[in-house]
Amino acid sequence: MRYGTSYFPSRWDAVKYYSVLGFKSSEVKEMIKNGEIHIGMPKTTKNQRPFLMVDHGDAKRWFISQLRAR
Repeated sequence: MRYGTSYFPSRWDAVKYYSVLGFKSSEVKEMIKNGEIHIGMPKTTKNQRPFLMVDHGDAKRWFISQLRAR
C-alpha cells in the first residue's frame, strides 16, 4: 500500500502542487507556517518507506509505502 503525504522536498514543489488546485504562493506559505503542509522528508516507522514521486503541477511530493507484516 502507498499513500501521499503533506510533505514536499521544497517550498517550490509545494507551490507548484497547490497552484494547480487554485492556491496562491502566499497561501501555501501560510499553510506551511500553520503546519498544514511540511517541507522535508516525513518521519516513518520501521514498516514504512518514504519515496518521492512527481504529482500535480509536476511537483515532487513525498509518498509512503507501507510494508506488509510477515
